[in-house]
Amino acid sequence: MFDLQALLDSLPMMGYGMLGIFIAVAVIILVVAALCKIFPVKK
Repeated sequence: MFDLQALLDSLPMMGYGMLGIFIAVAVIILVVAALCKIFPVKK
């Protein structure tokens, strides 16, 4: 019922997916930080 080999075979693909999510979030954070520097909030 539980296929350990299938889990081990799918780990690299899951790793690439997590890496892609991490990179996308990092890019969004960097863009927001850059926009905050370019267009500062005026009080």
